[in-house]
Parts: sequence; structure tokens; C-alpha cells
Amino acid sequence: MRTVGKPRALLAGAGVVAATFWAAWAFGQGADHLQQCLAVGKLGANVLIRECTAAIQSGGHALPAIYLTRAAAYAGKGDNERALADYDEAIKLAPNTALAFALRGEVHAKRRDYDSAIADYERAIELEPNLASAFSNRGLAWANKGELRLAIADYTKAIQLDPSLSVAFNNRGNARAARGDLEAAVADYSEAIRLDPKYVNAYDNRANAHLNKGEYDRAIADFTAALQVQGSDRVALLGRCWARTLGGQLPAAVADCSQLLRLQPGDAAALNMRGFAHLKAGQTDKAIADFDAVLRSNPKSVGSLYGRGLARLKKHEVAQGNADIAAAKAINPDVEQELAGYGIP
Repeated sequence: MRTVGKPRALLAGAGVVAATFWAAWAFGQGADHLQQCLAVGKLGANVLIRECTAAIQSGGHALPAIYLTRAAAYAGKGDNERALADYDEAIKLAPNTALAFALRGEVHAKRRDYDSAIADYERAIELEPNLASAFSNRGLAWANKGELRLAIADYTKAIQLDPSLSVAFNNRGNARAARGDLEAAVADYSEAIRLDPKYVNAYDNRANAHLNKGEYDRAIADFTAALQVQGSDRVALLGRCWARTLGGQLPAAVADCSQLLRLQPGDAAALNMRGFAHLKAGQTDKAIADFDAVLRSNPKSVGSLYGRGLARLKKHEVAQGNADIAAAKAINPDVEQELAGYGIP
């Protein structure tokens, strides 16, 4: 597939809802630490962890809620091991709570332990068959295992249960795009955007689908929309640079990649793409400078080797150009065919 980057997927999180879900456990306790621990959404993660730890040490009667809340705080900080330990404790204390399994599944997924994630989502679904987020997140786990048919089935079930779940449309679009069904993917991304007009990932993913179909103007429009929502979006800047290169808007393409390089100096993908924009514009010295910059840090960059070879041939440096192209083909024998699909040279 001709994508600028991998489609971007998201977990359909059940959310940090421990304070609401576990209100019955906490009713009447009145302890300051407990009240602070369950003040989800009002306190930062570090404060929640401190207060929940103090509440646990005090031996209150809302322990499942406390462990669940502290687990979510740890997960928010990226401390997955502590989050898992707390979810384990919450499940021991309240083993029939679907939400606890669903949230623990999210942490397993973040750790790329997709089998454990799927097992947790399955248990959550057994306990609460209408939990749309569990179907959506199990779909993402299946997709990450390469089981696209199962992923699409789960996303579809999630959408049936909750037609407003924009993340399920976005992720189903990714799965359909991976199977080559770009029209259906575009339809899913469009619905995700309709539901959430500021959904940057959906704009980027739809743009990549348009790019893969050779619809450069539509791709540029979607990358531009993503940048209007989030001006520093690397995927959108990089994607628009490439779409403009392929669509012949070469000065604008160079401007996009240059903007990204100001934000992220040395970004190899931006240097490589700007090199091809310079190459198509006939600015061979600038192209070679960009390809050289990539090859200094990665001497086996196929695109930069091949691009520099083409630029050198245009400068009539035949021996050096042929050497670069031969080196690129030795790494990837299909590089010429792949780049020819983009109109390069």
C-alpha cells in the first residue's frame, strides 16, 4: 500500500469512571483520603495515587473502587506494571465487574500482550454483552494480531451497540484499508469525522486512503483539515508534503517538509520526501543534499540511495549514480517498480 505512515488507531477506552461506578462502595465512608481518591477528573494522577494509597492503608470498605481508581491513574502515567497489579486486586475483590476486565485489557494492549487483552475483553463481554468499548478494543487487538476479519466483525458489533463510537469507525476503516477495500475505508473514516469533526487521526487515515487511490487533491484537503485541528501533526505535514510532491505542487511540498524539519530537525522521512520534491523540480544539488543527510545516519536507506542515484544521473555522474541505484536494488530489488508507481523518475 502506498501510505505515508501506518493508519492510526485508538483504544475505545471505557474511561476513568471508578468514582461513579463504585459510588455504592464508598457511600458513608467520609474519610478524606477516600474522598480524594475517588475525586476522578478533579485531581492529577500523582495526587490520586497518593490519596488512594493512603486510603488502602487505612483499610476502608471501598477497596475495589480504590484499586480501580489507582490503577487508572497509574495507566495514565504509563506505569503499566503497577496498573496491572491494581486491576488484579480490584478483580479479586469484585470478580464479576466487566469494567475492571475491560480496563485491564486496555493495559495489556498497551503492552502489546494482545492475547491477554483479548481474554480480558472476552470476559468483560461475557459479564456485560452490550459493552461496546470492549468489542471495539478487542477488534483493535485482533487487528494488531493480523486477524482483520475478526477485527472488522468486532468493530461492526461495537458500532451496532453504539453508533456514536467514532473510534470504532476509524479503526474499522484501518482494517478495511489493510485488506485493500479503500472505498469502504473512506466511508468509515468519513463517518468517524462526521461524528467527531476534530478527529485528527480519521482525517490523516482518510487522506492516506485517498493517497493510495491516487486522489492527491483529496488527500491534500484532508491533511490540511488535520493541520487546522492540530497544527503540529507530523503525519499530516509529512503526508501533505508527499501528496503535493506526487501531485506536482513542488514548492508547496518543499515548504511542508521544511516546516516539519524546523519542528523536528533531522527527521529522515521529511528529508527523504523533500529530496524527491527537489528531484522532481530539477533541483538536483538540493536533492542530493537531502539524501546525503539521511544516508549519513542510515547508509542503507533504500529511498535515499535510489533518489541520490537518480539525481546523480541527471547531473551526468553516471558511475556514481549507477552505484547508488545498484546499492538500493541490492537491499530492495523492487525499489524501481515501487517508485515508478509514484511517477518517480
